[in-house]
Amino acid sequence: MRSSRFLAFLLFATLGCSSPTPEGRPLRVAAASDLQAVLPGLLRQYAAETGESVAPPTFGASGQLAEQIRQGAPFDVFLAANEDYVQALAKEGVIAADSVAVYAQGRLVLVVASGREDSLRSLADLNGPEAHRVAIANPDFAPYGKAARQALERAGLWDVLGPKLTRAESVRQALQFVQSGDADAGLVGQSIARGSGLKTVSLGTEIATPLPQALGVVAASDQPDQARSFVQFVLGKGRPTLAEHGYDLP
Repeated sequence: MRSSRFLAFLLFATLGCSSPTPEGRPLRVAAASDLQAVLPGLLRQYAAETGESVAPPTFGASGQLAEQIRQGAPFDVFLAANEDYVQALAKEGVIAADSVAVYAQGRLVLVVASGREDSLRSLADLNGPEAHRVAIANPDFAPYGKAARQALERAGLWDVLGPKLTRAESVRQALQFVQSGDADAGLVGQSIARGSGLKTVSLGTEIATPLPQALGVVAASDQPDQARSFVQFVLGKGRPTLAEHGYDLP
């Protein structure tokens, strides 16, 4: 009898020690590439105010991140560059539906490479001889790429610029193509264009519709309370920081 109790105790202790626990694990955030300039600061501010542990965010095109989360990637919060990807995951039960909210509206702008500022002043100039390559994020999975295609279609330039278009994996990479001189101009998010050192041309809303950017808590997160706490921080105290980085606020 004593031996049986002792073995049972050992089994209980072993299972207790080996079972995973989220306690002390950093918050894991997946975020659209246009947030690279603002999100690290928001996470540091959140950690400083709450004492919570946060991991460096994972950035990528929203469509690619959405598919990773759909396949079980271990994230707690998803911040997309549009609303569609988050709503689709919520309908599938992958994102907690009651956590979905629009946190900002992004704007598409034209950025011009150094040395091309005088010759590339508008979208129409992209069809001229001074523009050999124009960088955009891939419209298949990047919201700012979809927005770029829509803007060029509205301007009557999508078909004529076809041979000039260079598709990047993300809006951040599209900006890098212009910064490095691999592209003469690009269509990127206003938030990452700020501080890039490049000339920026604003686009009217009749050409470039603002992008509602949404977030949500991953339903499979093993620390939903911390995830929801960060979401509320972004929607509350994080608003001034988002505005400072060129986002419109809902």
